[in-house]
Parts: sequence; structure tokens; C-alpha cells
Amino acid sequence: MVAERRLSMLDVPRGADDPRRPAWRRARVVAACAALAVGLHVVLLDGFAGWKARPADPSFAPLSVRTIVVAPAAPVAVVETAATPVSTTAPTPERPRRASRPRPPEAMRAAPEPIEASAGSPAIDVSAASVANVEVAAAAVADATKAASTATAAANAIPGAGETPPPVYPTRLPSAATLHYQVRRGFLQGDGQIRWRPAGDAYRLVLEASIAGLTLLVQTSEGTLDRHGLAPVRVLDQRARRAAQAANFVRESGRITFSGTAVEWPLVAGVQDRLSWMIQLAGIVAADPTLLHGGSRITMAVVGARGDADIWSLRYIGEEKVETPSGSIAAFKLVREGRGPNDTTAEVWLDPARSYLPARATLGNSSGSPEYDLLLSRIDP
Repeated sequence: MVAERRLSMLDVPRGADDPRRPAWRRARVVAACAALAVGLHVVLLDGFAGWKARPADPSFAPLSVRTIVVAPAAPVAVVETAATPVSTTAPTPERPRRASRPRPPEAMRAAPEPIEASAGSPAIDVSAASVANVEVAAAAVADATKAASTATAAANAIPGAGETPPPVYPTRLPSAATLHYQVRRGFLQGDGQIRWRPAGDAYRLVLEASIAGLTLLVQTSEGTLDRHGLAPVRVLDQRARRAAQAANFVRESGRITFSGTAVEWPLVAGVQDRLSWMIQLAGIVAADPTLLHGGSRITMAVVGARGDADIWSLRYIGEEKVETPSGSIAAFKLVREGRGPNDTTAEVWLDPARSYLPARATLGNSSGSPEYDLLLSRIDP
């Protein structure tokens, strides 16, 4: 009925005042739009078919679409240990680091060379050593260095094998005597003695000096006597507030050793100590007074009890007056000038009227200050 009603509505003409007229017009518009849509589809589809049938233009390439299938990444295995708990919190981002210099390739890196012990030296294993072993190794190196420097110093100070030793002189030694001196050290003054005691082929020589009741110096030299004069065997040196030191002249092995240091020196002919040199010098000049002339020198090796040794060359200066408490003495002056700023210096005035024993003697130590200044007061047999 509905269809029939619609048909009747289309077929039956209506007037302008028909109330159903707007609906009829809408129906016509819908029908026209539908017909227009069908016509457009036919035209477009026909054109599309014709366009697809045409040959492809080489200057125009149709868009091709490819589908790329990406395989899922393999899961990362996480290994957990009992000592390292896994944190569930997000890691803290690291601060950006400054760019470092590129490292050279492995082939260009210098590999450390193995350290090998030199021939004749003991190998020291410190790979697993304790602190005590490291200290022992360091001490061994220090001892080796000291021994090497000592050997070099000995070769430079006292001539050794293959070198020309100092000359030896004939001597005429003085008789036993006790020499009394005034001792001066700076502005201080005291008393001193030299006790010279030869006995057969041996001797004993002692120097004592004191200032203001304080013993300043005690030196004792003991040894033998031969045709070249005094041959010291041992010298002992005791200073105020300091431990005594000794030098030993080991003639069997030809070495000079010391109680306070590991230094050793070769024993050369005619060598003297810091006390015996004055008596030896008197014996040399008494045996040959012609040695004292302008610019002449008397040379001998002199060793101290504290490890020092050197060649002393005593230059003759001339005749000088020495004013002593017992009167004026015409003496012969000789001077030992150091070869360097720290060498020991010495001055001695020999009295020809008293077997050339020293009427005055001064000794300057390595620091430049006077060690003692002896001025003869009197001589006792």
C-alpha cells in the first residue's frame, strides 16, 4: 500500500496549493542526485580503465610500496650472582665525560722491559716481598752505591795500585820529650801537651788540649818505627761531647779501616795520621835540612780517625820569628794549602834548636774554622 501510495503521488499532478508539494520536490531532487552519481561513476571508471590500458610513460614512474619485516631483537640474558643484587630502580644517568686523547695502537705501545740482575750482583726478588724485605733491598742498594763512591774517592785521594805514591824520606827522629803548649781556639785559651815516647822499634804519641777546664781534644797515635820514620798502627780521636773514633792501619792487607765508617783506603808507604805527621816532618827535616829552600815541598799521605784521607803537600814559606812565653824563636814555616774549599789546612813552625819540633802549629778543619792553635811554652825531656 505504501508503494502504491507513492506511485499515485508521483503520477497525479498537483496544484500549487497542494500541501504535499514539498515532499514531491524533495523526491525529485534525490532522484536527480542519484542519477548524477551513477553517471559520474560510469565516466570515472571507464576513464580509469582506459588510463590503465594505456602504455606507461617512461618519464613517470608509479609509486611502489615495499613491506619490510623486521625480526625482533634477541633478548639480552641477565646473569645474576649472589654477591651482586639486581636493582629494580632505573640507573642514574652518568655525567658526560671529557674526551680523552686517543690511545696508540697496541703495536705502538712500548712494553716494559724485564729487569735483569747484572753479572756478579745478587738478584733481589721483590715481587711478593713484605715492607721489611723492601727496606732490606733499599739498604743493599745504598750500600752498593756507597761502596762504589768510596772506591772512586779512594782512587782520587790516595794513590793506589799502578799509581805513583808519595815519596818516602830518610828520618832522624827526636828523642823522647814532653812539649807544653798554650792552646788557643778563637778568643778562648787553655793548656795542652804533646807526649812523644819512642821505645825501640815502637812509639806512643799523645796530644791533650783543654780550655776552661773542658777537654777539647785527645789524640793517641801508636805504631812502629822503621827507616822511613813513624809507621802508625792505630790512631784514636776523642773530641768534646763526641764519641771516640779510630783508624786502623792494617799493614798485612795493605788497607786502612775505621771504627765509625765502612770507608777503606789503600795503605801507601810513609802514610801518617793527624797527629804523627808533625813528628814525622821534624824527623824528615832533621835528616836533610836542605829540603827547606825557596818553594820546596814535602809530601806525605795523611789520614784522620773519622774516615778522611788526602795527600798533604807542605810548602816551605821561609824563616819567621815566633814569640813564645819562653822567648822569641827563629823557626822555619811550612804551610799545607787545601786543594779545595773544604780541605784541611795546616801551618807549622819548626824549631831547629829543638830537633825541629814544632814551636807553633795550627790546624783548620774542613768548615774553615781553626781546630787548634798550639804555641810552645817549654819542653821537658
